[in-house]
Amino acid sequence: MRIRNIFGNRYKGALGKDMIAASWKGHDYIKMYAAPTNPRSEQQTKHRAIFSQAVQAWKKLTPRQKEFYNKIADGMSGFNVFVGRYVTAVRNSYEPETPIPMFWTTADGNPVIDGWLVVRQHNRQIFVDRLSDCKGEIALTPSDAPYEFVLKNGTKEDVVLTMENVPTTGTPVPLESTLLGIKLVASMPDKRPASAPLTPPPPTGL
Repeated sequence: MRIRNIFGNRYKGALGKDMIAASWKGHDYIKMYAAPTNPRSEQQTKHRAIFSQAVQAWKKLTPRQKEFYNKIADGMSGFNVFVGRYVTAVRNSYEPETPIPMFWTTADGNPVIDGWLVVRQHNRQIFVDRLSDCKGEIALTPSDAPYEFVLKNGTKEDVVLTMENVPTTGTPVPLESTLLGIKLVASMPDKRPASAPLTPPPPTGL
Protein backbone atom coordinates (compact mmCIF):
# COMPACT_ATOMS: atom_id res chain seq x y z
CA MET A 1 0.00 0.00 0.00
CA ARG A 2 1.25 3.46 -0.91
CA ILE A 3 0.12 6.91 0.18
CA ARG A 4 0.69 10.12 -1.76
CA ASN A 5 0.72 13.30 0.30
CA ILE A 6 -0.21 16.82 -0.90
CA PHE A 7 3.35 17.44 -2.08
CA GLY A 8 3.27 14.45 -4.45
CA ASN A 9 5.42 12.18 -2.31
CA ARG A 10 4.37 8.54 -2.01
CA TYR A 11 4.71 6.50 1.14
CA LYS A 12 4.66 2.81 1.91
CA GLY A 13 5.34 1.18 5.25
CA ALA A 14 7.36 3.06 7.85
CA LEU A 15 7.59 6.88 7.71
CA GLY A 16 10.82 7.46 9.62
CA LYS A 17 10.77 5.96 13.11
CA ASP A 18 7.42 7.28 14.29
CA MET A 19 4.64 6.59 11.77
CA ILE A 20 3.46 3.90 9.37
CA ALA A 21 1.47 4.26 6.15
CA ALA A 22 -1.32 1.70 6.16
CA SER A 23 -4.67 0.89 4.57
CA TRP A 24 -7.96 -0.42 5.98
CA LYS A 25 -10.99 -1.26 3.83
CA GLY A 26 -9.63 0.82 0.96
CA HIS A 27 -8.89 3.91 3.07
CA ASP A 28 -5.28 5.07 3.40
CA TYR A 29 -4.09 6.50 6.70
CA ILE A 30 -1.06 6.94 8.94
CA LYS A 31 -0.61 5.71 12.49
CA MET A 32 1.99 5.68 15.22
CA TYR A 33 4.65 3.02 14.85
CA ALA A 34 4.32 0.36 17.55
CA ALA A 35 7.73 -1.03 18.47
CA PRO A 36 7.67 -4.84 18.80
CA THR A 37 9.89 -4.72 21.89
CA ASN A 38 10.13 -2.45 24.91
CA PRO A 39 6.98 -0.44 24.02
CA ARG A 40 7.41 1.66 27.15
CA SER A 41 10.87 2.96 26.35
CA GLU A 42 11.48 6.67 26.93
CA GLN A 43 11.57 7.40 23.20
CA GLN A 44 8.35 5.54 22.46
CA THR A 45 6.62 7.24 25.37
CA LYS A 46 7.71 10.62 24.04
CA HIS A 47 6.49 9.86 20.52
CA ARG A 48 3.14 8.65 21.78
CA ALA A 49 2.75 11.77 23.88
CA ILE A 50 3.33 13.97 20.80
CA PHE A 51 0.83 11.92 18.82
CA SER A 52 -1.72 12.31 21.63
CA GLN A 53 -1.12 16.07 21.68
CA ALA A 54 -1.73 16.20 17.92
CA VAL A 55 -5.03 14.35 18.30
CA GLN A 56 -6.16 16.75 21.02
CA ALA A 57 -5.10 19.74 18.89
CA TRP A 58 -7.22 18.39 16.01
CA LYS A 59 -10.26 18.18 18.28
CA LYS A 60 -9.86 21.87 19.16
CA LEU A 61 -9.92 23.04 15.53
CA THR A 62 -13.01 24.82 14.27
CA PRO A 63 -15.22 23.10 11.66
CA ARG A 64 -13.81 25.34 8.93
CA GLN A 65 -10.21 24.62 9.95
CA LYS A 66 -10.96 20.90 9.74
CA GLU A 67 -12.70 21.46 6.42
CA PHE A 68 -9.51 23.06 5.09
CA TYR A 69 -7.43 19.96 5.84
CA ASN A 70 -10.13 17.65 4.49
CA LYS A 71 -10.09 19.57 1.20
CA ILE A 72 -6.30 19.57 0.71
CA ALA A 73 -5.85 15.93 1.75
CA ASP A 74 -4.74 13.67 -1.08
CA GLY A 75 -4.87 9.94 -0.46
CA MET A 76 -5.61 10.31 3.25
CA SER A 77 -7.98 12.12 5.60
CA GLY A 78 -7.63 15.72 6.74
CA PHE A 79 -7.07 14.37 10.24
CA ASN A 80 -3.99 12.46 9.10
CA VAL A 81 -2.62 15.46 7.19
CA PHE A 82 -2.88 17.61 10.30
CA VAL A 83 -1.50 14.99 12.69
CA GLY A 84 1.41 14.15 10.39
CA ARG A 85 2.39 17.81 10.10
CA TYR A 86 1.95 18.39 13.83
CA VAL A 87 4.20 15.47 14.78
CA THR A 88 6.85 16.54 12.26
CA ALA A 89 6.80 20.14 13.53
CA VAL A 90 7.16 19.19 17.19
CA ARG A 91 9.94 16.70 16.46
CA ASN A 92 11.84 19.49 14.67
CA SER A 93 11.17 22.05 17.44
CA TYR A 94 8.80 24.11 15.30
CA GLU A 95 5.49 25.64 16.32
CA PRO A 96 2.69 23.45 14.86
CA GLU A 97 0.69 25.27 12.21
CA THR A 98 -3.08 25.73 12.26
CA PRO A 99 -5.21 27.50 9.64
CA ILE A 100 -5.63 31.23 10.32
CA PRO A 101 -9.30 32.33 10.33
CA MET A 102 -10.44 34.92 7.81
CA PHE A 103 -13.79 36.63 8.31
CA TRP A 104 -15.60 38.18 5.34
CA THR A 105 -18.68 40.39 5.01
CA THR A 106 -20.44 42.06 2.11
CA ALA A 107 -19.28 45.70 2.01
CA ASP A 108 -22.78 47.15 2.42
CA GLY A 109 -24.08 44.45 4.74
CA ASN A 110 -26.65 43.32 2.19
CA PRO A 111 -26.94 39.80 0.73
CA VAL A 112 -25.99 38.97 -2.85
CA ILE A 113 -28.67 36.42 -3.67
CA ASP A 114 -26.91 34.64 -6.54
CA GLY A 115 -23.37 35.44 -5.36
CA TRP A 116 -20.61 33.13 -4.21
CA LEU A 117 -17.11 33.41 -2.77
CA VAL A 118 -14.85 30.61 -3.99
CA VAL A 119 -11.35 30.01 -2.61
CA ARG A 120 -9.07 27.75 -4.64
CA GLN A 121 -5.67 26.24 -4.02
CA HIS A 122 -3.83 24.70 -6.98
CA ASN A 123 -7.10 24.59 -8.99
CA ARG A 124 -8.81 22.79 -6.11
CA GLN A 125 -11.85 24.39 -4.48
CA ILE A 126 -11.24 24.75 -0.76
CA PHE A 127 -14.21 26.89 0.23
CA VAL A 128 -17.46 27.81 -1.53
CA ASP A 129 -19.56 30.31 0.47
CA ARG A 130 -22.94 31.78 -0.43
CA LEU A 131 -23.01 35.59 -0.36
CA SER A 132 -26.69 35.52 0.55
CA ASP A 133 -25.48 34.94 4.11
CA CYS A 134 -23.83 38.44 4.10
CA LYS A 135 -20.91 37.15 6.19
CA GLY A 136 -18.83 34.07 6.73
CA GLU A 137 -15.54 32.55 7.84
CA ILE A 138 -12.81 30.56 6.12
CA ALA A 139 -9.40 29.41 7.38
CA LEU A 140 -6.07 29.22 5.52
CA THR A 141 -2.51 28.11 6.30
CA PRO A 142 0.43 30.28 5.18
CA SER A 143 2.46 27.24 4.11
CA ASP A 144 -0.14 26.09 1.55
CA ALA A 145 -0.34 29.44 -0.30
CA PRO A 146 -0.95 30.74 -2.91
CA TYR A 147 -4.74 30.93 -2.87
CA GLU A 148 -7.07 32.28 -5.54
CA PHE A 149 -10.17 34.22 -4.54
CA VAL A 150 -13.04 34.17 -7.01
CA LEU A 151 -16.36 36.02 -6.91
CA LYS A 152 -19.29 34.52 -8.78
CA ASN A 153 -22.71 35.83 -9.70
CA GLY A 154 -24.88 33.27 -11.40
CA THR A 155 -22.75 31.66 -14.13
CA LYS A 156 -20.24 34.52 -14.30
CA GLU A 157 -17.06 34.58 -12.23
CA ASP A 158 -14.16 36.96 -11.69
CA VAL A 159 -10.77 36.22 -10.10
CA VAL A 160 -10.30 39.15 -7.72
CA LEU A 161 -7.21 38.20 -5.70
CA THR A 162 -4.25 35.84 -5.74
CA MET A 163 -2.96 35.61 -2.17
CA GLU A 164 0.74 34.69 -2.18
CA ASN A 165 1.20 35.34 1.55
CA VAL A 166 -1.54 34.92 4.13
CA PRO A 167 -1.77 38.10 6.27
CA THR A 168 -1.73 37.68 10.03
CA THR A 169 -2.99 41.15 10.97
CA GLY A 170 -6.45 42.65 11.13
CA THR A 171 -5.84 44.86 8.07
CA PRO A 172 -8.96 44.63 5.83
CA VAL A 173 -8.52 42.82 2.52
CA PRO A 174 -10.90 44.12 -0.20
CA LEU A 175 -12.41 41.52 -2.52
CA GLU A 176 -14.13 43.47 -5.28
CA SER A 177 -15.37 42.71 -8.77
CA THR A 178 -16.38 45.70 -10.88
CA LEU A 179 -17.52 43.24 -13.54
CA LEU A 180 -20.02 41.56 -11.23
CA GLY A 181 -20.80 44.54 -9.00
CA ILE A 182 -19.78 42.65 -5.84
CA LYS A 183 -17.59 43.91 -3.03
CA LEU A 184 -16.54 42.03 0.09
CA VAL A 185 -14.26 43.01 2.95
CA ALA A 186 -12.17 40.30 4.61
CA SER A 187 -9.79 40.39 7.56
CA MET A 188 -7.63 38.03 9.58
CA PRO A 189 -7.37 39.05 13.25
CA ASP A 190 -3.89 38.94 14.74
CA LYS A 191 -3.96 36.47 17.63
CA ARG A 192 -0.24 35.65 17.61
CA PRO A 193 1.96 37.33 20.27
CA ALA A 194 4.62 39.58 18.78
CA SER A 195 7.39 37.40 20.21
CA ALA A 196 6.01 34.09 18.91
CA PRO A 197 8.09 32.43 16.19
CA LEU A 198 6.69 32.03 12.71
CA THR A 199 5.82 28.49 11.73
CA PRO A 200 8.04 27.34 8.85
CA PRO A 201 6.58 25.47 5.86
CA PRO A 202 5.89 21.82 6.71
CA PRO A 203 8.65 19.44 5.58
CA THR A 204 7.96 17.58 2.36
CA GLY A 205 7.79 14.30 4.25
CA LEU A 206 4.39 15.32 5.73
